[in-house]
Amino acid sequence: MNRGARVFFALWPDEPVRAALHVQGRRLHAELAGRLTRARSIHMTLVFLGEVPDTRLEALHGAAAGVPVEPFSLLLDRADCWRHNRIAWVGPARTPSALAGLVEQLRARVADAGFAFDPKPFAAHVTLLRNALCRALDDAIEPIEWAVRDFVLVRSVPEAGGSNYAVIGRWGTGELK
Repeated sequence: MNRGARVFFALWPDEPVRAALHVQGRRLHAELAGRLTRARSIHMTLVFLGEVPDTRLEALHGAAAGVPVEPFSLLLDRADCWRHNRIAWVGPARTPSALAGLVEQLRARVADAGFAFDPKPFAAHVTLLRNALCRALDDAIEPIEWAVRDFVLVRSVPEAGGSNYAVIGRWGTGELK
């Protein structure tokens, strides 16, 4: 039997950004209730692939290795809540062209390598609450500046209380294979 991995590419924050995002999550939680994202799980999904056979993970690493990473600054300066899925999130008021380009290149390389992925249009956001009681928010937040230097491949392992995430690849500065 071929085991599989539930995987996605993401931006993975450093500790100061993760801590600032968790503080913002607690603020939103006080207002909207719901289930707070664990600090160690905070990320921005770039390309969600879902279930991938373990035997194909090396090919996925190869596809990602061809994506250049130009460092850029990501300003998270807006909060909102999607009523259709009850997700409270923060994100940029404007998606930087470097971020949109990174997602575009990742999608192209992944598709060229024969992988399927979630084709929904990219919406730059960091999920901070699930099952939130969405209502109108003051969407302006204390801005969080995120210096993006790399992206990661993450394996998701479902468990009670949410998924546990493990970074299994990193590309950009400080690469991890």
